Amino acid sequence: MLLDGLEKLNVAIVATMQDGLFEAYVNPKNLQSGDVQEMSRQIGNRLLRAVEPISLGRLWSDSEINRASKDSDERLADAVSCSAIYGISEYLAAGPALMQSWRRAQRVNGNPRGAALVQASVDLACAGFNAAVDLQVLEELHGRYLPDSTLRPESWSDAVDWATSVQYGVSGLLVPGEYEGTWRAFDYLPDAFSRDKRNQREIPDFIWDEALQLCPDDDDRWLIGVRAYMARKTRYAIEAWEPLAESGNGTAAGHLADICLEEGDREAARYWRWIESQDEFHSTTIPFDASLPLYDPETGKVSTGEYRTGEQVWVPLHRPGVGVSHGVIAGGKGIGKSNTLLIILLGALTSGKYLLWLMDWAPEQKHFGSLKKADAIDWYSGANLERSLNILRAGVRVLEVRAEEGGYRDPVREKPAILIGIEEAHLLFDRSDEAISLCMRILRAGANGGVSVFLTVPDVSPESFGGSLELRDEATSERNISFFMGSNGLSMWRESSDMRGSHPDDDPFD
Repeated sequence: MLLDGLEKLNVAIVATMQDGLFEAYVNPKNLQSGDVQEMSRQIGNRLLRAVEPISLGRLWSDSEINRASKDSDERLADAVSCSAIYGISEYLAAGPALMQSWRRAQRVNGNPRGAALVQASVDLACAGFNAAVDLQVLEELHGRYLPDSTLRPESWSDAVDWATSVQYGVSGLLVPGEYEGTWRAFDYLPDAFSRDKRNQREIPDFIWDEALQLCPDDDDRWLIGVRAYMARKTRYAIEAWEPLAESGNGTAAGHLADICLEEGDREAARYWRWIESQDEFHSTTIPFDASLPLYDPETGKVSTGEYRTGEQVWVPLHRPGVGVSHGVIAGGKGIGKSNTLLIILLGALTSGKYLLWLMDWAPEQKHFGSLKKADAIDWYSGANLERSLNILRAGVRVLEVRAEEGGYRDPVREKPAILIGIEEAHLLFDRSDEAISLCMRILRAGANGGVSVFLTVPDVSPESFGGSLELRDEATSERNISFFMGSNGLSMWRESSDMRGSHPDDDPFD
């Protein structure tokens, strides 16, 4: 009766149903006469015959995945990365439920041994070893995670059954590997651990040892080194990267040189610098192909070069529906930070959606010469303090006006965004507290108002931001883009990650 009433009112009704239940209601003929559920299923059958079902596939289409990949939500980004294995909806829906199931298991009459088994697998993944491992390996490791015997852990076979059983119709906490008898953690679990800034637990040393002893491939070895360095487990980072460097990977060699300098071993640093210099893909340059388009109008990204694999490096100049981006490019002289900024500015210029307001506080005053010659700069101050402050003041005024109009997240040619580029910004901040204050306001409100700021600075110390910890932390926050370049780039990367409370995996040097 309710549905009849809604239909008469021309109310649209949309409902969802799992495939198994749909089949049960559509084909009720298998029910035995007198079944207590027969009446409800007959009613359900009549209702389903009156609707037009829409079947949604478990796996998303390529175009759907492509649209999802442009979203800024890191949970969706993780799901997209696993879309070839699980449905994105399954990953997002079942992942939190599996996480709760795992956490609830660590109790009396739960599955404490199974929980320890899963923890060992999750920690291996968090340490950078992403391959599946034999159950015997996990059996040897899991015992170190078991609490005291008061939890009365179940038998090993029961623990394995619980950890590998499919739950919620999607996955088990452990999923089968490529080879029979091998298992690894369901991807959501280590992903969730990496995202949870409140629970940055330390990975035990025995896990790092095991990850390196499992004969990881080059990609895993690289990632183990990254995770170890970011966790301040330098010994394991060295052990992971040395074979790569010896085989000619200049980026790994450069990282080892940086570590040796941190530890005061200049002779070893010179050796690794020499290895680095023999690599065609030199870690202190950004390979750039002028024949490729700089700006992708669909994603709002600018290509700043390529990775060692040949894959393009894309920087989000703006995120559709989210707003424009800010960025910091940090490093010493002569290592390419000005060229990186110039490529970003050219990408903004060729998009046709940005006006360039530029300041050059470098003593040599040469960095924007080509743009000035092409008359491509809308407003230029050089190193004049009052003109520089006027640019920042105008940027703040633009934000205030656009906020009154409801904000401005997606730049268009008819109403362009503004990109404020400041070369050697530390020299400006040293001169003016007002510049610090104005830049803070733009960093905080710019995304919603179409005013972006990109800075080059020597490093990420407070001194590079006029002594302002607040400005430093805002400029290098995880919302913004960061390039860390040169001999202290590796340590700046870790310092910035520590400030953010997260450990990203994308190496800005690779």
